[in-house]
Amino acid sequence: MDFRSKYILSSALISLLIFLCPAANASLEMDPDASLPDADALRSLAKTAVTPAYVNSLKAQASKLHDYKVYCQLYTRKGNIWKDYGGADYSYKYRGLFKAIIRSKDYRNGSIVVREPTGTIKGCGGGALSFMKITLKEDSRTLQLPTGYSLANADFGSLYDVLASNLTNGASATMTTAASVKAFPEQVSIIVLHSGPSADSPILEVLYISNNTKTPLGWHTFLNGVPHAVVLFQNLETNKGLGEELFAL
Repeated sequence: MDFRSKYILSSALISLLIFLCPAANASLEMDPDASLPDADALRSLAKTAVTPAYVNSLKAQASKLHDYKVYCQLYTRKGNIWKDYGGADYSYKYRGLFKAIIRSKDYRNGSIVVREPTGTIKGCGGGALSFMKITLKEDSRTLQLPTGYSLANADFGSLYDVLASNLTNGASATMTTAASVKAFPEQVSIIVLHSGPSADSPILEVLYISNNTKTPLGWHTFLNGVPHAVVLFQNLETNKGLGEELFAL
């Protein structure tokens, strides 16, 4: 691949993975403001302190999943307007293998990022760019999502690791174990992560967790105390016996 082709592919991957552009003319399947509790409701609902031991129990439950497949739908907010930024069919296999196939209504559709069994992360474009491949570094900006998380560490166990790390570095969290939220078909546990030791501290993130599987159903991130992005985890299938050959380009 010549330099110009590598530059075009790299630019395309940056656009599709960082989700710089919303899906063209996409209508919202869900309005986050109408379907998720606002900050005041969250503070009212989540009263019980979350301990590191509880977070470790969530991670232990996630570690029992040898592999899984889930659809991740992303919404981001700019000003007071939520945008549908597309999603990804995400597959994970213990330990650390992942494959994300971008699903959108624009040129990003069909693009792929994968961590191969060798540990190398690779990406390729969709459609006419599917023949073009690039190797990505673990800390590549290309892998950063609007939520602030990296696609390279977006599996359930890694997400719970970040929650645990926040709690050991000055943040606090409160929760409720039985809440009805419009966005989800079942009652959920809600964990509200605060930037400081007080429950009145600005909200950093909100986790909506299935009481059946103990896996996330939604991950809501805030910026300066204001809702900024939300990922919904849908159609989870676990322990499907995914082969390593799936995680290769």
